[in-house]
Amino acid sequence: MNKRFIPALLAAAVAASSHCLAASSEEDLAASFGDEEFLSIATGQKQLIAKAPAVASVITAEDIAALGATTLEEILETVPGVHVSLSSTYLSPVVSVRGIYTDKNPQVLMLVNGVPITQLHFGDRGGRSFPVRDIARVEVIRGPGSAIYGADALAGVINVITKSSAQIGGTEAGVRGGSFDTTEGWLLHGTRWGEVDVSFSAQASGTDGDSSRRISSDAQSVFDTVLAPLGLQPASLAPGALATRNPESMDVRLDLKYHDFQLRAWNWRQDDVGVGPGLALALDPSGNAEGDNYLFDIGWSTKSLAPDTTLELRASYMDINIKTRQTLFPAGTVLPIGDDGNIRIAAPFRLFRFTDGYRGNPEFYEEHARAEAVLTWDGLENHSLRVATGISSQKESGKETKNFGPGVLDLASRNCGPGICTVDGTLTDVSGTANAFIENQDRDVAYASLQDQWQIANDWNLTTGVRFDDYSDFGSTVNPRLALVWDVDTDLTAKLLYGRAFRAPSFAELFIINNPVALGNPDLDPETTNTYELALDWRPGFEWRLGLNLFQYDIDDLIDFVATGSGAQVAQNVGRQKGRGLELEAEWKPLESLRVVANVAVQNAEDKSLGENGARAPERTAYLRAHWRLAENWSATGELRWVADRNREPLDPRDPLDDYTLVNLNIERSRIAGHLDLALRVKNLLDENAREPSPTEAVPAGSLMPDDFPLEERSFHVTARLRF
Repeated sequence: MNKRFIPALLAAAVAASSHCLAASSEEDLAASFGDEEFLSIATGQKQLIAKAPAVASVITAEDIAALGATTLEEILETVPGVHVSLSSTYLSPVVSVRGIYTDKNPQVLMLVNGVPITQLHFGDRGGRSFPVRDIARVEVIRGPGSAIYGADALAGVINVITKSSAQIGGTEAGVRGGSFDTTEGWLLHGTRWGEVDVSFSAQASGTDGDSSRRISSDAQSVFDTVLAPLGLQPASLAPGALATRNPESMDVRLDLKYHDFQLRAWNWRQDDVGVGPGLALALDPSGNAEGDNYLFDIGWSTKSLAPDTTLELRASYMDINIKTRQTLFPAGTVLPIGDDGNIRIAAPFRLFRFTDGYRGNPEFYEEHARAEAVLTWDGLENHSLRVATGISSQKESGKETKNFGPGVLDLASRNCGPGICTVDGTLTDVSGTANAFIENQDRDVAYASLQDQWQIANDWNLTTGVRFDDYSDFGSTVNPRLALVWDVDTDLTAKLLYGRAFRAPSFAELFIINNPVALGNPDLDPETTNTYELALDWRPGFEWRLGLNLFQYDIDDLIDFVATGSGAQVAQNVGRQKGRGLELEAEWKPLESLRVVANVAVQNAEDKSLGENGARAPERTAYLRAHWRLAENWSATGELRWVADRNREPLDPRDPLDDYTLVNLNIERSRIAGHLDLALRVKNLLDENAREPSPTEAVPAGSLMPDDFPLEERSFHVTARLRF
């Protein structure tokens, strides 16, 4: 068969229909060309990724297995224009897309089977490292998604789709062990009970963390230096290791499908998680956090209400419980305390010695209830209309015990004499009072959206859409989209895209009070962006796929925590950012046994308020992966990831961040005795001293933790998987 006939067949299959692909043709094409050719999050309807009105990537379970990946972050690093960095809060992952980077990283919306898992508190994904054994595929959109998904889809959208009973296809059990006393075990089971499809997964893991990830000084070192003339003993625990342990993580899921009904239940929990650099960027080896997250969602869909009509109804409930125990500054620390009992670096203040440390144990609880209805109608010639509406109710409450702050330390009532005041480790419960870190808050949202996919001609498709969101706390917002897809030739597709998106301020950004590290600002506006993209997808045959994506965006009212004279950081709409760049993608299959994937991304982000280059996100990245079936049941996958040109912030005196190259290797022997798979994975094969940026502060060193955040050293992991 002429190889150029293959993409022609694909194009003809799409053009033959005046609306989206019917389910039967989707299944036929998936069988012929592979499920990685399809995407669902671009429009809310399944369609060929080459024709989808978005710049997107799909990573399948087969890709994940070949990589030997153990976390979602390792998967996302394979996507062009995506870089995973580290937040100063617990070293949780920062998914930077096209240079859009803030420390808490709420600009990327993450879905699990189409349900948002955004937390109210920081607006992020809760610092979780999503386990991968149960993932069927990961869909990633680079660019705005608010016209479909609403808030937080500003830089991109990630949809994690878990495995169905058919995809599990029986029972799978596995174990993994390796460096840093890392252990993992999992059990997957897919079956059918009468007319009910059942899939179940349980995954547990633990690690002591990499003790080689050390830093030489921290925030306490700054206070030690400033107060040294008083003859005080240093209290800093630096040099020391970042607290990267995660000894107990558990993920359990149950999925039941009966005809048009589907019920999913999911629980994720962690216990005694290390706090990374410490919440105040002072080492805290004993501090920890625990999280417990439940998600239930039920859906029903039918195509029998009317001809050419599909109706989907869905409701979900998510419950989040986060508890922390923090020693923000170590035992023996001497700190300047203001009249409100918090740290204050500008007069007036008094010096306090905290014999057991400066301690706070905030907890927060969240409830998220959502309901939505989606109607798709293909009855109008050459059009596919999608109408959606929904509501959500979200609540947060908190508890806190601490030995500092209002209601605990009151300078007016203390008689410390001329010397240094002393405070022990006794904790005061300020829960439910005006002295807690946050008061009870709630948010109600209602939305409506409309989308039309219009097949203008056999080789032209125009997608238009708009979504209206109304928020109880800051008002309403309207976000449109426009996408023109042109089949230039049988093997070449061009896309011209525009989208507007927004991010709602998180509750921490709005409402945090009485906090020595960060304070909220109830007058914040939502972040907004306008993005323009041009994408080319060329598929000359099964052996090759080439892609070129050009983009430009403008962000207004970007929110970040900004240092103030008192020492605390306050959330502010700090200004505007613009960015532009390109992404090159290539897939090559020169042999049936060899597949090569490569991409290069170049971006330039600029703070338009300061006229300076954007900080911390890499301006250039490159990725190369080769998967080679060496012999029957033997395979090897090598990865190379290059990260370069990360700028410091304008007033940061530190040397520029070094570029780095990480190399990973995964070797697998499959189907031993028909059922057993064994794999050896080496991460950071060359033992590169790679680091991610720590935040800039108004101190002479440029940061309260000037060494930046070191990544893991070389590690080895062995995996055994049994399938039956």
